[in-house]
This record gives sequence, C-alpha cells and structure tokens, in this order.
Amino acid sequence: MTVPVALNFGRDSHNYNAFAPHPSNNIFNSTLASGSAASCTVPSGTNYPYWAVSFRYQPGATVFVDVSGATAAVPAGATLVAATSELNPASLTLVAGQHISMITDDTTADVAVVMWPIGQS
Repeated sequence: MTVPVALNFGRDSHNYNAFAPHPSNNIFNSTLASGSAASCTVPSGTNYPYWAVSFRYQPGATVFVDVSGATAAVPAGATLVAATSELNPASLTLVAGQHISMITDDTTADVAVVMWPIGQS
C-alpha cells in the first residue's frame, strides 16, 4: 500500500491558504447506471483515523450518497421522510474503514471520490 498524501492546501502569492488541496493518491471513479449502487471504503490499516472525502459529480447529475453503512437509496414520493442518503454532498469528514455507497436515478452519472487523511493516531 502506498503512503496516503495528507490533506495540505497550497498557498497564494501572499502565503495565505489558497483552499486548493494538493492532489490525492486515493481516488475512486465510477459511471453509475440508473438504480445500481456502487461503493468504496475509506482506507484503513494506516495511522490515519480521519479522512476528508470530496465527492465529484458529472454536471447536472443527481447522485445520492450514503455513509451510514447502508446502500444508498433514491427517495420515492413527494413527502419528506427520514433518510440516510444525502443528495450530492460536496465533502464529508469520515473515519477509516467507513463504507460509502452512491446511486443515481439518471440514465448514467460519472462520479469520483477523492480522499485525504487529516488526522494521525
């Protein structure tokens, strides 16, 4: 296993945080098909218990992401109900070994999950 690249932001010309992370070496990609979930797991077995996870979506895609351990689900009906799947989250802080599930109701949707370790034990 390669050593993960820790989350580290670049600096601008005045040495302020540029809020642009350095590239990661923990990237997962998929083309989701309608109604078919895909999943990945936050790396474990390292000295990094916490990870910053960024989600990337094809423009206009509707993607539901579940990090509760369940399989992501597309909501049904016009009533608000409790759910564990979130629509197009931008980023989340997750723990090592956490399961990530994604699903779309579009015909297809290109997605990527990019991870950086943010805490060492």
